[in-house]
Amino acid sequence: MKNSVRFHVLPLLTALFAYTFFGSAYLVRDLWFDEALTLMNFALVENPADIYFNYVIPNNQIVYTLLLRFWVELTPQWIDFGFWMRLLSFLLGGGTLMLLYFRFKERMGGSWVFLPALVALASAVPFLIYATAMRGYVLSAFLTVLTLDRGLEFARRGTVRTGFEYALCSLLLTGTIPSNLAVEVAIVLYLLPLFGNNFLRSRRFWITALIPPAMFALFYLPLLRQFIGVLQLGEGWNNGGRVLLALLAATAFSFPMLLIPATGALLAFDRKRYNWLWSARAAIWLVPIPIALLLPTAPFPRVFLPFWPIWTLLLAGGIRDLTALQCRLNRRWNPAVWIGALAVVVFFWGSVAQNPSLRQAFSRRNGGAGADDFFFGYYLRPEHTPQRTIQAIHTCFGVSRPIYMSFSADPWALMFYGRLAGMENFLFDGPRGRVATLEPGTLIVLRSDEEPELLEQRFLKTLRFCFRNANHAVYQVE
Repeated sequence: MKNSVRFHVLPLLTALFAYTFFGSAYLVRDLWFDEALTLMNFALVENPADIYFNYVIPNNQIVYTLLLRFWVELTPQWIDFGFWMRLLSFLLGGGTLMLLYFRFKERMGGSWVFLPALVALASAVPFLIYATAMRGYVLSAFLTVLTLDRGLEFARRGTVRTGFEYALCSLLLTGTIPSNLAVEVAIVLYLLPLFGNNFLRSRRFWITALIPPAMFALFYLPLLRQFIGVLQLGEGWNNGGRVLLALLAATAFSFPMLLIPATGALLAFDRKRYNWLWSARAAIWLVPIPIALLLPTAPFPRVFLPFWPIWTLLLAGGIRDLTALQCRLNRRWNPAVWIGALAVVVFFWGSVAQNPSLRQAFSRRNGGAGADDFFFGYYLRPEHTPQRTIQAIHTCFGVSRPIYMSFSADPWALMFYGRLAGMENFLFDGPRGRVATLEPGTLIVLRSDEEPELLEQRFLKTLRFCFRNANHAVYQVE
């Protein structure tokens, strides 16, 4: 009995091994702008209750920020603080894999049939990036799986308890990031076949469909003025087509070995037995299209990261159906052989996909060209070293000098590491206004490719070069 249990847990252990094997390299990296801003401006406010009402920019992903604040309180004295902050998301990513496995392996036709899709998600570069980021996207992925599971139970049973659990999960999901309401649409589409052909006459269907927007309203109505202000900021990409290109490329980059068998399952279905209502699940792939093209400002591609677990289930379902079809056509066919081979190929591709040159090429052609994308954003590159810059400043000048930072130099990351080193006097041009003047002796930190002459003309000062690294150039005001 014990050997049987271990045998069936082996697929999960394989996926967790791939996740740890590939993900460990992403854990040891410097914080970047959004992460440091989230931590310093929101998670570390004096009163944790203020986190909810301090919704002034999208960086405050409220449910995640509250969880992050709790995580800060647990920080051991002996561990690197930045590593500990990333570890929260990494554990949530592992929890997402475990939740997918334990709650959906039987629905996918057994633990081994689920193996290739689970390994593909565990080794997917976009998933690994945000599973090691101090942002709420992997928490959203975890809550997506939990909400989908509770939604399935409510659709089947319709009890008050399962309805309450589904509503609570929906509240937490949309409370993490408002755009997760789009993921709720995908969840409802996934649940749709359970309500039958006459789903529009089903009371349970309407309750299932209306709970997410109701929970969204419940969470954000007390913040209505702030919420409208955040919408007016219009943060995102200025080209919806580019967003969809980045999303399509990231999906192909993450699941190339699974798209062919999953597509084969769709092409080989039995038209006489097939219930076209199940096509609702295929429509989940299309949900991002109107969001990217119709909104005044297209969202960042990372907004769609919570879709990854649902897409993993769709691909696993395709592999399940193709396996069942092959077993009917050829009774001598051994599904374990091709499932195992597919899992090996998926793991091999996961290893190839980590190559920096390949990721940089995808970033340049199909992403944000290094600014902020699914492949190789600037904050993932070896030259992103704000901590090293602060260490050099600390060694050369101590902690008392005022430091002016350009916006392009990633000021929030510099301030984070600077304050860990005991520095407090930081200046930069922000929403509260531009810096008016610079005193002699002030240090200037620019991105390495910025021109100091522009600041000399602006402040009518002479800047003396101090040092440069791949990330920053540091000057001193004469």
